[in-house]
Amino acid sequence: MVKKAVSVKITRPRLSGVVGRSRLFGVLDAAMKKPVIWLSSPAGSGKTTLVSSYLDSHGSPCIWYQCDEGDSDPATFFYYMGLAAGNAAPRRKGPLPLLTPEYLPGINTFARRYFEALYNRIAGLPGGRSPRASRGAGQGFFIVLDNYQDLPADSPFHDIIAVGLSTITDGIRVIIVSRSDPPRQMARLNAGGRISLVGYDKLRFTFTESKKLVTGHIPGLDDGSIRTMHENTEGWAAGIILMLEKTRLEGGVALSSPDIGYDRVFDYFAGEIFDKADSGVQDFLLKTVFLPTLSVPLAERLTKTGHAGQILSMLNRHNYFTERLSGDGQGYRFHPLFKEFLLNRSKVRHTPDEIAAIRKEAALLMEELGQTENAARLYLDASEGQYLARMVIRHAREFLRQGRNRTVAEWIAGIPDEMAAGNPWLLYWKAMCSFPFDVPFARDVFEKALAAFKAADDAAGQYLCWARIVDTYSFELDEWKRFDDCFAVFEELRREYPSFPTKEIDLVASSRMLTALILRRTDKPREILRSIGRVMELIQADPSPEDHLDTIFFISVYHLWKGDYHKNAVLLDDAQALVLHQKASPLAVVCINLMKGIHHWVTAGYGPALETLSEGLRVSGESGVHIFDSLLWSFRAAAEMAAGNLESAAVSLQNQMKTAFAVGRSLDIFFYHINAAWLAVLRKDPSLAIENLQAVTAKVDRMGNPYYQALWHIGMAQARFLAGNTADAGTHVSMAHRIGEKMKSQVIEWYSLLVEAYFLFREGSDRKGLPLLRRALELGRKNGYAHLEFYQPDLMSILCAKALEHGLEPEYVKGLIRRLRLAPPVAFGNPTLSTEDWPYPLKVCTLGRFEILKNDEAVVFSGKVRKKPLEMLKAVIAFGGTNVSAERVMDALWPDTEGDLARKSFEVTLSRLRQLFGPGNQIRYSGGQLSIDPLFCRVDSLVLENVLERIRSSGQREAAVLCETAIGLYRGPFLPSDTGLAFTAHKREILKNGLLRAIVTTGRSLEEAGQWEKALEHYRKGVEIDQLAEVFYQRLMVCHHHLGNNAEAAKTYRRCREVLGENLGVRPSGQTEMLYASMLQEQ
Repeated sequence: MVKKAVSVKITRPRLSGVVGRSRLFGVLDAAMKKPVIWLSSPAGSGKTTLVSSYLDSHGSPCIWYQCDEGDSDPATFFYYMGLAAGNAAPRRKGPLPLLTPEYLPGINTFARRYFEALYNRIAGLPGGRSPRASRGAGQGFFIVLDNYQDLPADSPFHDIIAVGLSTITDGIRVIIVSRSDPPRQMARLNAGGRISLVGYDKLRFTFTESKKLVTGHIPGLDDGSIRTMHENTEGWAAGIILMLEKTRLEGGVALSSPDIGYDRVFDYFAGEIFDKADSGVQDFLLKTVFLPTLSVPLAERLTKTGHAGQILSMLNRHNYFTERLSGDGQGYRFHPLFKEFLLNRSKVRHTPDEIAAIRKEAALLMEELGQTENAARLYLDASEGQYLARMVIRHAREFLRQGRNRTVAEWIAGIPDEMAAGNPWLLYWKAMCSFPFDVPFARDVFEKALAAFKAADDAAGQYLCWARIVDTYSFELDEWKRFDDCFAVFEELRREYPSFPTKEIDLVASSRMLTALILRRTDKPREILRSIGRVMELIQADPSPEDHLDTIFFISVYHLWKGDYHKNAVLLDDAQALVLHQKASPLAVVCINLMKGIHHWVTAGYGPALETLSEGLRVSGESGVHIFDSLLWSFRAAAEMAAGNLESAAVSLQNQMKTAFAVGRSLDIFFYHINAAWLAVLRKDPSLAIENLQAVTAKVDRMGNPYYQALWHIGMAQARFLAGNTADAGTHVSMAHRIGEKMKSQVIEWYSLLVEAYFLFREGSDRKGLPLLRRALELGRKNGYAHLEFYQPDLMSILCAKALEHGLEPEYVKGLIRRLRLAPPVAFGNPTLSTEDWPYPLKVCTLGRFEILKNDEAVVFSGKVRKKPLEMLKAVIAFGGTNVSAERVMDALWPDTEGDLARKSFEVTLSRLRQLFGPGNQIRYSGGQLSIDPLFCRVDSLVLENVLERIRSSGQREAAVLCETAIGLYRGPFLPSDTGLAFTAHKREILKNGLLRAIVTTGRSLEEAGQWEKALEHYRKGVEIDQLAEVFYQRLMVCHHHLGNNAEAAKTYRRCREVLGENLGVRPSGQTEMLYASMLQEQ
């Protein structure tokens, strides 16, 4: 039954007695050079007849679409065009998409993709070959848009069609039939040469064509009479037919017409002809004119006559403005001019009440036959609010699933206000039509509907309204404190109606309750987990699991908030299996990619995160589903910041800002400012970070979500600490910790403990910081945590170094370092911490020995290993390890080799060196310079150089600690077994002498500070490094003397004398002798 209603709008008219117009066929052939052919001329000019006969003459396939005012709702057009495409290509799998609300923000993108899919679907059909070289219709598939003028000037339909016309592909031609010229939306297409305009100057009948038309009706009429008739009508087809009909009825020849416009001429002649018709035919016409489309059975029932088929057939045979729509002779439609004439006559013949009664009866018949929209239009015209209300209640759900909210809203607007306000289901559907376009308005109407349902004791309505009110808050991502009121209402509903009316309502209500609990009551983990289990069972049993992606998304968010990454991974696998199938909507694909991207990000899978989020943005851009764009950009920026790509993160942040503020939802704006603050923290700009965090202080409070409150405090803590306000920083991190404990979020606890421990270490309070670090690492190991928003590599590096130094969770910490690709503290200007146990992928030992370790395992070179690659490595290290020119290396390794040959040897050797190191980029070569990547390769001598440099610019306290680090690094001379390599000697002396100077300088500083014991330790280590360095003996003697250990001072002198004598054959210097003598005198 519904199929009949559909076929009328997308069925091509079947005409009889058509006059062949080969002249115009040639005009159309020429117009086919362009993809769009626009026919514009007055009503009754024969446009529709011409196009239909043209396609018939060439046997061309087509989609014929009848435009009407209902297409002002774009979703209606896409719905019916999808049905037409399905009829044209029934073997193509999968329907074209419906224009549902998620597409509306990007409707132009949706339209473009829709038309591309439509053209692709029909281009391969018979007749769909490229018409580029054709001169006729036989080589293309056609789409005809008839009666285009029926669309209002301000209708969005014009913009949609303009998009469709701009994307026409080879093999497709679009013919638009209209009484008017192209609207302004087509100006660019017209200027670009995409439209062939065929106007009335070409469409009006020539004398020859008029003669064919006249002689087909009145054979034998002389040429003079025909010419007079032609000239009086100016070749207007409708005028000629009316004059012919008047002539036929009166028995004479009608040779003149009033000197008035086309429409008035039509009314004049049609009136004279109509008045002479049988009264039964008149009555038939004045009733059936109210039917949007005619069928013989429908006309018979409306007019109570058994001759409907004969009357309609006769009108069609005589070309009396009655088109046949189907081949079975059952479907007809009046020409718009004739319809307008009959409507005007009906208003004269019938009273308004009689017309309303006819419309009502026609509407009832059409509703019975499944012609829902036509019935609704008649009810609207008849002001039958009661019946229109019934239509809304029966069909609103189906139409909203098709995205046709505007159509249903128009029906509801036609119902008297007092009637609509008194029916809770009408209120419910009114709110549904507005959601998500005007969320506050929808919420207000839902609340009114809830009250009305409560008064009517309607459990189903109350549960549904309550669920939709929750939807309004979760969609806006704001004011989650209002869920507290929702909880109270739900508890009352459960007491009143302990059993849900249906399984569907059970799922809708239970899933919304779960959403509200997740967003507001994270302190009830047991209740939430029970609810998750039950709701997921309901979703898995539901035939349309994709409809519940929003619930799955919030469940995923909850697992991430709790830090239960394993459960989230299982959920995502289940969601993909449920939703991502061959026919998955773009919304589903984008949502799944967002969830997967966030999961990859929190688990430090930066590459997969960026890839997945980028795929979500790609699908979003191609489909027009932009609802998740802000979040996609947000977590893309987060992944880039965590990976250290700050410039790329800044670009993503700009895109996030544009989308967030365009949508205007609080959470989108919150995430933008959180990311902006995070980037500022990474760039060490605490003022900018604080400014961004303060910008969302009110939003955080209004949202009322504990997790986001904790996140805000963590960010503010780090920003305040950077600014030097350690007291405030401590307060904020403590607040975050307490929130984490209350909501049972181990990931918040973990990160707040890390941040607090870091603050304490920076203040020198290791005693307080280590227990916090120990607890944090236990949580991290148990759950596999890596990072969170406001993650700072330097902070995490220092914490990991501290952990390794004190043996805290070493395996987890080393794994964390590898996952985060953390550089050691020295890379961040913090070489005070030992990095001996740092899990570099590659370590090169050059002090005291030469050894290469991969993942802490010594590399054993099997087989014949060439020396040159290792010598190249040693040379790069000896020359500083960073930005070492290739020429310098070539001069060192191939001093006697010519330039080109040396270059070739260099390239081969570098390739072999990289092969020895295995996968990775530990040896970089760019711009003619070689560098060892300090993030992935630790070279002890390069680390020592860095520490020695830091000592020279540090204060006394820090220098003492740094000196300890340097002494620990020095295991012996630089490459002691490679004295034959000339370039090693200089580095060997620089490192040794630099360390000795550092020891002396630091020792003297300790002496000045009266820290004689610490100074002693320094000088003793100096002696261990170089027993021939007399200065260390001197300083040891001074320290012992100040400590009252004169015996030790004398012992030190004697040892100095023995070592110098045995190794150099000399006595101590005069300075040493004088120092020793002065000590003896003081005794």
